[in-house]
Amino acid sequence: MHTYYGELCTKIYESDKSIASGKELDFYLSFAKDKNIHVLEPMYGNGRMLIPFMQNGVNIEGFDISKDMLKVCKDKAEKLNLKPVVSQGRIEEYHSDKKYDLIMIPIGSFSLLPNNLVDNSLQNMKNNLKETGKLLLTVVQGGSEIEQILDWIETNRKEINNELIVEYRKVSYDKAQKLLNIILKYEIIHDEKIKETEIMDFSIRLYNLKEFENILITNG
Repeated sequence: MHTYYGELCTKIYESDKSIASGKELDFYLSFAKDKNIHVLEPMYGNGRMLIPFMQNGVNIEGFDISKDMLKVCKDKAEKLNLKPVVSQGRIEEYHSDKKYDLIMIPIGSFSLLPNNLVDNSLQNMKNNLKETGKLLLTVVQGGSEIEQILDWIETNRKEINNELIVEYRKVSYDKAQKLLNIILKYEIIHDEKIKETEIMDFSIRLYNLKEFENILITNG
């Protein structure tokens, strides 16, 4: 079946990228030195940034499209005696009466949005910022050579909770649309037989900085 950050994909992601730390975390925390501010993290995923923000006393909440990521975030937080304010939702449809001091979308997640959703998403975030609020996001930059992978290759293999999960991928690039198209396939292997298969098909929009600056200016 095709899904978006489904159960198997989430397990692999969580095993590799559970909690942000070091310079990456310090960079984002530097925008939240005032612990009285209110932070929103759209597309928060498994909570790898949201949870350490909570541990550092930051008032943060978030939403994500994936119910599997939502569950992982809540379960992980519960083990740390934390109760995150998180929900399932889409950034292009997000509306709230709340206003935030900081809205952040780290780890290049914004590049997962197709072109037709970018303007709506930015407008929604702008509408939920306080007058002096800041929008902090990262995008994936283009410019380097991209190796296309037209046949399945194995890219990861993990034993999680006594289950062997194998990840495969294909990669293609649409130069005209600046889209890096990735298909991920996850298989649970038991007794050398495929027990379950999950396929995730997604695209990453590659930007150059000037192009994205113009998009931000257009959206105020």
